[in-house]
Amino acid sequence: MTGLPVSIILPTLNERRFLRDCLDSLLAQDCPDIIEIIVVDGGSSDGTRDIATAVGPPVRLVDNPNVTAAAAMNVGVAEAKGEIVCRADAHTLYATDYVSRCVAVLEETGASNVGGVMRPVGTTSFGRAVAAVTSSPLGVGPGKFHYASERLEVDTVYLGCWRRETLVALGGYDETRLQWAAEDQELNFRLRRSGGRVVLDPSIRSVYFPRDTPRSLWRQYFNYGVAKASTLAKHGTLPTLRPLAPAALVAGSAVLAVTGRRRAVRALLPALHFAVAAAGAARVSDDPGVAPHRALGVIEVCHWSYGLGFWAGVWRIVRRRPFDTRPRGHR
Repeated sequence: MTGLPVSIILPTLNERRFLRDCLDSLLAQDCPDIIEIIVVDGGSSDGTRDIATAVGPPVRLVDNPNVTAAAAMNVGVAEAKGEIVCRADAHTLYATDYVSRCVAVLEETGASNVGGVMRPVGTTSFGRAVAAVTSSPLGVGPGKFHYASERLEVDTVYLGCWRRETLVALGGYDETRLQWAAEDQELNFRLRRSGGRVVLDPSIRSVYFPRDTPRSLWRQYFNYGVAKASTLAKHGTLPTLRPLAPAALVAGSAVLAVTGRRRAVRALLPALHFAVAAAGAARVSDDPGVAPHRALGVIEVCHWSYGLGFWAGVWRIVRRRPFDTRPRGHR
């Protein structure tokens, strides 16, 4: 253990349902070097701020006038007194050794950023299906931070832990040019391009609560697709090729729908995707709490919304329209 002081930065915006449990798990950390938990709030109106204020030290509340998680991280890094910075998320519960494992892996590997696997736990029937699908390669492709079982170097991790000087040297998070929710992968992309390394270690353990309705899941993955297009617009390339699979599904289906002379040809790609998704849903439904038809629905929602979102983002690039740096309704 390095003995360096650690600051935890927790962006929030209307997180009353989750914040108390999240803070309890952070306050229970076994790392003696945590000096503060900075709740960086984007103007919550649901009681989130009251919960954070009521806890008291080491929790402190800081305002985030620019609302987004990217802006919150920049505010938090500027406020942080620790030499090591851990990002937290309010929808997540953390193992008692979460921070100490982050610090240990950071020291052992010499990496620029470390983190663990994104382990979802659903609390509803649909949420459990989301958890099963997004923990499998069929659901999320080769994104190792969703399901890796050993330490390895990756393109991005869930949340993250850095030396504060690393984030300062990178110029922090981009809060002005990217679609909101693109900030983590884009930061790690810049980090790796500058010669840094991102290391995933499954011993860094946490669980988070995924979207629990089809509508909220659709909106989330559609925005992920737009977010990847915004990274493409900024850098002229994608951090990984993962977005191209759902983008190709949507584009190919659209081309066949327009050019196919027979109904069977026009429906070919959607039908093939449905068949593959159905087979995959059966495989990920080994948990009795996960119904195959719900898993199938999750796969369809994730792939189609992501692909449509990516092309919506490309259309913005073509039209030279700016991306939404904040969620709509939080201008």
